[in-house]
Amino acid sequence: MNGFWEQTRVIGAGDVDVNGEWRLSGMIGAMQEAGEAHCEENGLGVRAMRGQNLAWVVTRAHLRVEYAPRMAETVTVRTWPKPPKHAFFPRYYQLLVDGRPAVSASMLYAQLDLSSRRMAGPWLGGNGELTCELPPPLPLPGTLPVVDAPAETVTRVARYSDLDINGHVNNARYVDWFCDCFPMEHHRAWRLCDALIHYDREILPDEPVALALRRGDAVSVLKGSYGGQSCFAMSGAWEKR
Repeated sequence: MNGFWEQTRVIGAGDVDVNGEWRLSGMIGAMQEAGEAHCEENGLGVRAMRGQNLAWVVTRAHLRVEYAPRMAETVTVRTWPKPPKHAFFPRYYQLLVDGRPAVSASMLYAQLDLSSRRMAGPWLGGNGELTCELPPPLPLPGTLPVVDAPAETVTRVARYSDLDINGHVNNARYVDWFCDCFPMEHHRAWRLCDALIHYDREILPDEPVALALRRGDAVSVLKGSYGGQSCFAMSGAWEKR
């Protein structure tokens, strides 16, 4: 799988939030659709993976927003891979508006065995190389910041609208869960400009997830657990509008 993949889309009314800006969860979804299309072109798409009883899953993600695309703007979604590191597959993304990078992302993927629900692979389907000459726009996702603040706790149950074809909460939905922790006046005054997500355990239908939010002045951290096990942890950095 050499080179990069691009596709364009126009941001519609259903894609944006109350500020008319593309939701971060939608950006992640579009990035992964582009990544899936690139994999499909190279024999590593959903159908090929299902034939091996495997699925691609994200284990780490980092997004940085320089400019949030708005309704009616045309966005080019660009993606490319780098060589796998052990059983992890780095993939990079950019969203471009008028040819200029607006959003950058780095993600680490792994392969999930759909029977055991454990990490498997790597299976490359005959692809000897997974790489591109384009430089990474961001480093690979690192460690989460520490926010020294009391935890605000709530329980959230994984419902129908959270789930994807792999039968678990879609990785983009965690950003929505994070954003839902903040009142509307916060979103009117602040924009989420940086998100770092660690995915530790898949969340299955109807599982009640204990959420703990620690708010900082400009950075907050949300952690989710079920049955005493960490499911995910996410930090979000905000900038004034």
